[in-house]
Amino acid sequence: MRAATLTHSISRLPALGAAIVLGIGASCSSSLFQDYPDTAWPGLEGMQAGNFAYAAEQFAQIEGSFGADAFLGRAEAGMAWHVGGELRKAVDEWLIAAETLDSFGDRPTISGRSLTEGTLSLLLNDKTVPYDGEGFEAALLHGFLAWNFLRLGELDGAMVEVKRGYEIEQFEEERYGTTYGMNRFARYVAALAQEFDGRPDEAEIDLNVLEEEDPGHPAVRFALDRVRALQTLEGGRAARSKATLLVVYERGRMPQKVEESVTFQTRRSFGQIALPAFERGSGPANKLRVIVGGRESGTTSVLEDVEKVARQNLSDRIGWITTKELARAAGKTILIDAAAEAADDQHGQWAGLLVGLFGSVPNIATQSADLRSWLTLPRDIQVLRVEVEPGPHMLRLELTNSGGGGNGQPWADLGVVQFEAGHSVLVGARSLGSALHAAPPRVRTAKLRQDKVQP
Repeated sequence: MRAATLTHSISRLPALGAAIVLGIGASCSSSLFQDYPDTAWPGLEGMQAGNFAYAAEQFAQIEGSFGADAFLGRAEAGMAWHVGGELRKAVDEWLIAAETLDSFGDRPTISGRSLTEGTLSLLLNDKTVPYDGEGFEAALLHGFLAWNFLRLGELDGAMVEVKRGYEIEQFEEERYGTTYGMNRFARYVAALAQEFDGRPDEAEIDLNVLEEEDPGHPAVRFALDRVRALQTLEGGRAARSKATLLVVYERGRMPQKVEESVTFQTRRSFGQIALPAFERGSGPANKLRVIVGGRESGTTSVLEDVEKVARQNLSDRIGWITTKELARAAGKTILIDAAAEAADDQHGQWAGLLVGLFGSVPNIATQSADLRSWLTLPRDIQVLRVEVEPGPHMLRLELTNSGGGGNGQPWADLGVVQFEAGHSVLVGARSLGSALHAAPPRVRTAKLRQDKVQP
């Protein structure tokens, strides 16, 4: 589109209308039109290949137009380090991501998005608006931070993240009227941290909430029985005489968003409505079999269905997204039609047709759905916690269904692990395709602060 031609053609329009049409034309080659999954592709390929350092490096470079994707770049980089077993590097990246989210805290919002999208958002699409994370993503960020702090043996750091999780829950409930702010995984980690911090009574409160949501979940039931025992003298002694093993299994990778669009035509131009949707999920719905000392101790159970929550979250917002998209498309089409009519009046029918045609091309190009989401999140999070007799035991993890392609083996031998009475060994594992990634746990990962227990 030639800016000079449009300027002449729309001389009868108000100055604001001219600026808007010019803005559309001037932005045709902008990076604003690249979809986030395409931007994240190098890092995603690196993760799938098991090259987590490369993936983290690629993700950390993602900033997006005007820094709009800064949160996602750091969140993805942290997940790459996390899956690769580099817990400290993961924490460092996630803390930066959390700081980025904090900078959006005072933005006026409605239905999770900005009231005043800004001029570029009105002209183009929501990709110009900083991605401030969905509520469930923010809660997962702090849940993962707390989980890694626990695995690093830094209980105080974990408790800070637990507090942030509660704050997000309150924020989501008060501002948006939703409960996405404190997901089951984050709440379970909160209860775990409180148990280790010698606050079994507080842990019991969160576990009771989880029990109400999913009665009989094995990991929740185990934790409830344990914290209740810790609040009695005899039960506390028995609980502290054994070691425990906690395995958190993160399965697969979230499906990415795709665009669903509808093209429409007016008398002088044509336009498009573009909306985001999640692609269909794929891959085996496997679990993780845990073998201690050559004997199967159990299999993991789904605690948090991340994919289900993400789809529900998008479903809850799609009405608002559609309303905005319709308003944006209508506004652009009205301006283009007005410019075409002005060109027709001044220079004849062919001039009007050309203005309508060349105005419609960038109009469709800018009507692009916002496909941003935290792509490296697992599809679901599964948990198993069992008691283990103190002493050295071989530890092995196996996928119950290894189909789905990818590089690597569907099991992980973690070697001999020393289990000590009163301590919990914490293990994280992740599947990508048919490959299982897990790092040997730290010895003496977590110990109950007995001085705080008041049986």
